[in-house]
Amino acid sequence: MNRAVLALAVLLPTLVLAAEPAATAKAAPKDSKFLVDYLTQTQKDFLKSIDGLSEAQWKFKPAPDRWSVAEVAEHIALSEEMFAENITGKVLKTPAATAEQKAKTQGLEEKILQGIPDRTNKHKAPEKLQPASKFASAKEAAKAFNTKREAIITLVKGTPESELRSHVSGPSPMGELDAYQWMLFTAAHSKRHIAQIEEVKADPNFPKK
Repeated sequence: MNRAVLALAVLLPTLVLAAEPAATAKAAPKDSKFLVDYLTQTQKDFLKSIDGLSEAQWKFKPAPDRWSVAEVAEHIALSEEMFAENITGKVLKTPAATAEQKAKTQGLEEKILQGIPDRTNKHKAPEKLQPASKFASAKEAAKAFNTKREAIITLVKGTPESELRSHVSGPSPMGELDAYQWMLFTAAHSKRHIAQIEEVKADPNFPKK
C-alpha cells in the first residue's frame, strides 16, 4: 500500500466520526452513474475554483501557516495521482473479495460522502502530498489533475460495477474499501480541498486582481 495513502488513513479517522450519525445500514447504495456524475462535478468545481486567477491571487497566503490557492491545487493534483495509482496498481489487482470483506464495505458510501469533505477537523498532509511549487500556474495544475481524473472516469465507464465492487483493499479512515468506494473517496477528497480554496478566496485580504 502506498505510504501516503496509509498516512492519510492515520490522519483522517475523525472524519468518519463526523459522518457516523447519517450513515446507516439502510443507506441506499450508489451506482456507476452516480460515481461518474460525482467525479465529473467535483472535476468541474475544481477547475472553476482556480480559473482566471491572477498571479497575486494564485500565490496569496491568508497566513504564514496556511496554504495558498496554488498550494491547495498542487495538493489536490498530487493526491489525484496517488489515488489513481492506488486504485489501478493495488486495489483492482487484489483477488476477488470474500463475502466477509464485501459485507464490511456495506453502507460506507454515505460515510465517505459526508465525512471526507467535512473540514471541521483539519490535519497535516503526508510529506509526499505537501506542496513544493511543482506547478508554475493554474493551467499546469489543472492539466495534471485532469489527466488522472479523466483516466478514473474512463475506467468507471468501461468497467462493470460488479467488477469495481469485487476488489477490496485498505487502509482508509473507515477500513477497507472496494474500488468503487476508493473512487468515491478520491472525488470526496477533492471536494474537501475545493472548499479550502474557496476559504482562501473568501479571505478579506485576498487580492482583488
